[in-house]
Amino acid sequence: MSTSLATRIRLKIKKVVRELAETSEDRQFRGIWHELNSIEGWLLASEGRWLFNAARSLPSQANILEIGSYKGRSTCCLALGCKGTEKRIFAIDSFDGGPNLPKSDSLPDFRENLKRQGVSGCVEPIVGLSGEVAKTWNKHLHFLFVDGSHLYEDVLADFAGFFPHVVRGGVVAFHDVLNESWPGVGRAWRESIEHQLKDVGYCDTLGYGRKP
Repeated sequence: MSTSLATRIRLKIKKVVRELAETSEDRQFRGIWHELNSIEGWLLASEGRWLFNAARSLPSQANILEIGSYKGRSTCCLALGCKGTEKRIFAIDSFDGGPNLPKSDSLPDFRENLKRQGVSGCVEPIVGLSGEVAKTWNKHLHFLFVDGSHLYEDVLADFAGFFPHVVRGGVVAFHDVLNESWPGVGRAWRESIEHQLKDVGYCDTLGYGRKP
């Protein structure tokens, strides 16, 4: 048996085993990822699937807050997990690149990507800085997903500003906590944030837990 044929057979077996272990939610997400992957952004497929499944698991009237939406790659993952329910996603972003990206207006692309996925109705974009929005925020949150400014002080400020609004047992997740390119996120996570959560876990670069 040639090496190439043996490799193909081994990969085929791995694929069959993986698909047999998939949940119905995993299969559904795999079917839509090829479209989501066309949205500019840095979220990995595994992280997108985790967001999708986490959103699916929330109560039917849950509130989700996303800090840092860019063009909607992660927002669409969350929103597709909310489709057909009364769950609401509030997406905070300056939509101008912020401190980590080149200056550009990403809001038109964000709206268009939501529209193309048929999820505009469950997402409310909030144009502004998360620190300013936090000052007047008054809604309970069942899921807080932070992927905004990656500066150490800003990561801590986002957590401090919105964690008090997360309900007991609510989900908190931060992107890039295991990404060495953004050491400020990992430092904030290790030094402070993860110690204030229970059931801490990881999905590639994403760290998550629940409010005690």
